[in-house]
Amino acid sequence: MEKLHLQPSELDALPYYEYEYTVEIYNDILKERKDAEEKNQDVSSDKYNIKGMQRDAMRNASNKAAKFKTPNIRIPKI
Repeated sequence: MEKLHLQPSELDALPYYEYEYTVEIYNDILKERKDAEEKNQDVSSDKYNIKGMQRDAMRNASNKAAKFKTPNIRIPKI
């Protein structure tokens, strides 16, 4: 087992109550790892929120395009 430093044969040789305790510890380790991964994923998804960035870019582009006025050019008639 990964962080418990037990070989599978050692795990099989454990009495039932020690086996249950060992499995409980291992489950706690897995839950902590899962929570840490979810937290890191949330932070990275907020940091690199591509859809949000694209939406903001489109809003800014449309606002700038709406403020742009076409110039009036008067050409003399010949």
